[in-house]
Amino acid sequence: MNALEIGWQLYLLLFCLVVLLPVFAVWLFCWWRRFPLRPALWSLVGATMLFMVLSWGISSNSVTLEENRLALQAGFYHAQIDNIGLASSAINVLPQDQLGEYAPAIAVNGIRLPGYQVGWYLLQNRKLAFVMLIGPQQEVSLIRSGEMTAVVGGNLFSQSGRIVAAH
Repeated sequence: MNALEIGWQLYLLLFCLVVLLPVFAVWLFCWWRRFPLRPALWSLVGATMLFMVLSWGISSNSVTLEENRLALQAGFYHAQIDNIGLASSAINVLPQDQLGEYAPAIAVNGIRLPGYQVGWYLLQNRKLAFVMLIGPQQEVSLIRSGEMTAVVGGNLFSQSGRIVAAH
């Protein structure tokens, strides 16, 4: 995995804004006024907890179907597929090891970690797609509609063949 493929920049920016800058400002203030560094240490603990809460809140994942539109949300990344019921739409459920040309290859704007691949990827067939593979999955739903392709972990279908909102 190439370090340039990891889309962690947004989380790093959030960490810098919520933890590093405030803690550095408190430390600089304590150093300049000759105060003990205890407030700087407690501000580090508080800012880190705030960062963890914000990251957890931002990282909510969802797959929802409203009328004829499929909305995918994974952290900072989201995609929407309109007119999911058109005849040109293809929705397949495949075993994860048989994705072939639809397997994610390069993270364009996404997070590529073991067991956690979300965001926009170039697939093996060099087409851009929204990928939402979180955790180990036996099956993967492949949704193609016009120009949009999405690869979502798990089987999004119930026994009746209709899409269910899962994740």
